[in-house]
Amino acid sequence: MAGGEITIGKIVDAYERMAPPVRVTPILPVARSSAEVGRERLFLKAEHLQVTGSYKARAAFHILRSLDEEDRRKGIVMSSSGNFAQAFAYAGPVVGSPVAIVMPDYTADVKVQSTRDYGAQVVICPTFADRDPTVDRVAEEQGMIALQSFEHPEVPIGHSGIGLEILEQVPDVETVLIPISSGGLAAGIAVAIKENRPDVEVLGVQPEGGNAAYLSWQAGEVRTIENWNSMADALSGRRPGELPFRYLQKYLDDIVLVSEDAIAESVRTILFRTKTLAEPGGATAAAAFLDGVVSNDRVTVAIASGGNIQPSVLNMILAGSAAG
Repeated sequence: MAGGEITIGKIVDAYERMAPPVRVTPILPVARSSAEVGRERLFLKAEHLQVTGSYKARAAFHILRSLDEEDRRKGIVMSSSGNFAQAFAYAGPVVGSPVAIVMPDYTADVKVQSTRDYGAQVVICPTFADRDPTVDRVAEEQGMIALQSFEHPEVPIGHSGIGLEILEQVPDVETVLIPISSGGLAAGIAVAIKENRPDVEVLGVQPEGGNAAYLSWQAGEVRTIENWNSMADALSGRRPGELPFRYLQKYLDDIVLVSEDAIAESVRTILFRTKTLAEPGGATAAAAFLDGVVSNDRVTVAIASGGNIQPSVLNMILAGSAAG
């Protein structure tokens, strides 16, 4: 599979060859109250409306379509807590490639079932630490290609088109907020934006209970957290990848944290104000604006990265709000 560095040339080339099933997602204004309607400063890049309900379809199609014919027949095996799983599971049959997904046993049931429904083989492993060894075992047993998504440069390159679209759709953007798990999304978008518009502020956002990239940012090197505790299960990385972290250090302006209450309120605000549903991980970036963690005075685009929410989690979040 392709390797190398993340460059603006590769980003533009990948975007120009974007597979037809991948959508150019809309920009949705988010008013915090009725008085703000028509004067919004926060806008969502609605990747929760992407095919399979997550931005990860972008990299899935990019990677599978980049395989040569022999490797495509072998298929790929990779690990995911849900959204990447569904993206590869959907893209595999479209491009004619078998897909196996290793999923930790804490993955939301709806994501496990959706991955199976799309046609992928699902292999459950007990812990986060077991994911990579399980991927390697399945690859050896089934003759598949092991994809370590944390470290593969084609992952952020595949996602990076989101940044190009933001610059086209919101030319007066001043700040971009990106949720971070392993860092691939943020790395790709940050390169795409900063190489074109270095004046735009690019910030990463993490839950307080899943702050591996934040701690790594503070330390200046990749750190692993032992305990992860957040409703934002799509952001369940215990550490950022070494490769994307290098680009986060070079291109991000900062990484900030948001509380669980702020994430829940962000889900509710997005639902009531845009009439669309973002999962907690997909609402995490917007939470930084809505909760006042970052400036409310700048034209801000937050990546709504996914909309695949566990019904029980949605019920819990909605129970915390009595109004629309």
